[in-house]
Amino acid sequence: MLQFKAGDQRAFQHLFDKHKKRVINYCFRYCGNAAMAEEMAQETFLRVYKAARRYRPKARFTTWLFKIAANVCRNEIRKPAYRAQVESLNGNTVPELPSDNGPTGSGCGQPDALFEESERHALVRAAIQRLPEQQREALLLRVNEEFSYREIGRQINRPEGHVKTLIYRGRQQLKKMLGAYFGVNHE
Repeated sequence: MLQFKAGDQRAFQHLFDKHKKRVINYCFRYCGNAAMAEEMAQETFLRVYKAARRYRPKARFTTWLFKIAANVCRNEIRKPAYRAQVESLNGNTVPELPSDNGPTGSGCGQPDALFEESERHALVRAAIQRLPEQQREALLLRVNEEFSYREIGRQINRPEGHVKTLIYRGRQQLKKMLGAYFGVNHE
């Protein structure tokens, strides 16, 4: 980033190539929509490009990058157009969580492992979407991006202890939401 800040355009291309998949994946986990995730990632890198002159290496570059990505995701999700899109979905992108009775019966035979895995991922994504914003953000940064509690705190402007609490509560809520599906009783 310092090379790009000094005027080396190839350095930006290198940063983009190195981090684009992680940023797209993060955005996808945040919003649950592949096309929107790519747009959010593009917006993230556009902001990085525009902010190059103001960049100060106070922490790792990825900490700064994912703070920008998180802000882009938050801003997009708060837009009325996003809420209208999510509300109008017919269940293809963000499926409903199963009832407390567990997964539906197997009257049509045993589904193959690939379908089951895809279904599990969709249910987990849907549950993550239902977490409060800060819990979702902290949990995604910790689990998927493997940031330290301190780095997450810098990204979301919260003390390290608060980050630990957010992550703990997020995990507890996910266990509660997904417990019936995965056969875990939380009472």
